Amino acid sequence: MKYCIFILSFLCSNLNAQDTIYARKIINELCGAKYKGRGYVGAGDKKAANFIQKQFKQIGLKKVEGSYVQKFQFPINTFPKTVEVKYNGKLLSAGIDYVINAGCKTIQATYFGNLTTAQSLNDSSYYDKYGYKQGSIIIDTFTKKYMPEAFVTNQKIMGDFKKEIIIKLTNDKLTWTADYQVDNNCIITLKSSVFDRNKPGNFEISIKNKFFDRYTSQNILGMVEGTEKKDSFVFLTAHYDHLGMMGKTAMFPGANDNASGIAMMINLAKYFKANPPRYSIIFIAFGAEEVGLIGSKYYVEQPIVPLAKIEFLINIDLMGNGADGVMAVNGSLFKSQFDVLSKINSQNNYLPSVKLRGKAANSDHYWFSEARVPCFFFYLMGPYPYYHDVNDKAAAVSLTNFSNAFLLFKDFMIALQNNPE
Repeated sequence: MKYCIFILSFLCSNLNAQDTIYARKIINELCGAKYKGRGYVGAGDKKAANFIQKQFKQIGLKKVEGSYVQKFQFPINTFPKTVEVKYNGKLLSAGIDYVINAGCKTIQATYFGNLTTAQSLNDSSYYDKYGYKQGSIIIDTFTKKYMPEAFVTNQKIMGDFKKEIIIKLTNDKLTWTADYQVDNNCIITLKSSVFDRNKPGNFEISIKNKFFDRYTSQNILGMVEGTEKKDSFVFLTAHYDHLGMMGKTAMFPGANDNASGIAMMINLAKYFKANPPRYSIIFIAFGAEEVGLIGSKYYVEQPIVPLAKIEFLINIDLMGNGADGVMAVNGSLFKSQFDVLSKINSQNNYLPSVKLRGKAANSDHYWFSEARVPCFFFYLMGPYPYYHDVNDKAAAVSLTNFSNAFLLFKDFMIALQNNPE
């Protein structure tokens, strides 16, 4: 009953999305604990996909060729249970004090931390003298003096010494990713403030991975049928997946990346369902973007609607803060469409700026672009310090200029249908 009330509150929101209440409810929902960061622990991605599918149904979007779901498979490494690192007996906080490499294997060991530097790594006699042929090694890569050699450092670690445990100290923000393979070692990136250089001490490491050779995920599709040209399509896409869990405690919520984009997409789906467009619009929530744009690649290779029928595709990501405007990736490739976008913005004063850049393989538009489908990738620009970390939470997203960005995208999608060339 509670869930039904939640859905109804969504549907009663302002169809023109002039406020952010509806969007924030979606972001809060997708960043909730039950979705486990929308990764591959506890079927987090499937729960998110089911939620989006229910929104499509409630809005009244049609199935695409008889289904809302397009399934695909891929390999993925996960950490559903134990990820623990103790330093001198103290349990460190995953995601806050350290992150592990996403391809980490199962390992349980205790090592003494041998502190070295990039300079030492480039001196072969250093290894002969100290015998660093096995066990762990701590790399001081953040010291400014040695930064130019950091690349050489990493090459030597991975290639020459084949350490089972590698601990890298950093002053930078901790970020994580996803991996579709299992590595031969465990790399721990540790905040330098945690480590005592005068007393390196012991590290107790207990990590258990679970590798899926063929994990099944899904894209979610819905359609608003056009009033005039039903067989011509504008696509609007956004990925719903994120990084999931690193052990039992470290969750990566992915509020800006990309619950915010899903919120924008569903807002636009509601608008166009209530205001039918001339061309048909297909909305796709892609899975497995964070693993290497896998869901969108699968669609391009197995298209449900032929790619030749796509007049234009718009992909949206990072919609959390538009204080500084919007960037259009591929804007320089499709200059006439960019000029239309820029004119709409200047006439209505929606966003502070509309900027363009060239081709980039940084989101799900890429495979469509490679297949010669005209497309833009939009992301909002504004101060937001959290990316691929545990702090990208719903409460951190300001949604500055979200409503104005909605109006810009809505007007642009209408303009594309009036003059798609």
